[in-house]
Amino acid sequence: MNLEPFLAVPYEGRHFCRVFAGQVLAAHGVPLPAVVKPERAVEWERVDRPAELDLVVFHSGAAPDHVGVCIGRGRFLHVEEGSRSRIEFLSSPLWSSRIEGYYRYKGEK
Repeated sequence: MNLEPFLAVPYEGRHFCRVFAGQVLAAHGVPLPAVVKPERAVEWERVDRPAELDLVVFHSGAAPDHVGVCIGRGRFLHVEEGSRSRIEFLSSPLWSSRIEGYYRYKGEK
């Protein structure tokens, strides 16, 4: 998996985390679902343990509000407002309590 083109990408506006995740996945042959609620993505399934190129969905309230792409070894790649894209650990205190779930593409690549 080549992540170099996706490191240090500046945040470009509202919902850019989703656009960015879509770009990362598309570069690896995986289409991002066009849904707001993850459970409505018919070609994606919720999984208990993340693998490379799974989507991780976070929340800060009742609804999902942030996404990242799992890249293996307990890490994910994402971008958020006010920063550039970066790799972080799913187990970090900042993110672990906000994980809504992990989702894996089950359609044709």
